[in-house]
Amino acid sequence: MPTLSRSPSRLLLYAALALFTLLAGCDRSVDRQLAEHAAAETTLGVTPKEFARRFNEKLPDALAGMQVDEPAHMANLYKLDPSRLHPGQYEYVLETKVGPSQTSLLGTLNQKGELRAVGVLLTDRSQAARDEFLICADSAARSFIEGSQEKLLPLITRLTGIALNNPGQRMTEVVSDQLLSVEVVSQGLLFQVQPKQ
Repeated sequence: MPTLSRSPSRLLLYAALALFTLLAGCDRSVDRQLAEHAAAETTLGVTPKEFARRFNEKLPDALAGMQVDEPAHMANLYKLDPSRLHPGQYEYVLETKVGPSQTSLLGTLNQKGELRAVGVLLTDRSQAARDEFLICADSAARSFIEGSQEKLLPLITRLTGIALNNPGQRMTEVVSDQLLSVEVVSQGLLFQVQPKQ
């Protein structure tokens, strides 16, 4: 017959084993859920370096759409340098600046390093900064949208105007399975391209 001193220790051992088994089962469940979530994440399907190449290729077209003289030459002012693309202060964010007004280009990444969204941030109220914002937003949108590219700048301009007149509201439009959005955020005005959910 077991003594009283052994019985509580066996009960404690059984309770610890049951708790360990329960926790081990939870860990697998959480891992599975995280893997399913990661697999379901939609992306733009490119890495930051691939985006930089596309963005740079589309710049002359974006500048021509704004009726800039010598768009191919002026594109050099706004080109993304792939070597300057670096993670931001958070793990899955990239951040870089382009152009004389130092317009911020932002991106969120999935764990595989593919872009989930690309953003252009306007923080300066000068006309030069606004023009640069539109150039970068148009080139970013052209990087992911094949057809109707001549309609992108008017659309972005319209969304920007509506967003500026309606702070706190996100203005969106779906073009070729890409969601374009503009909204006023605490840092300034944010334009984004991301896959339609």
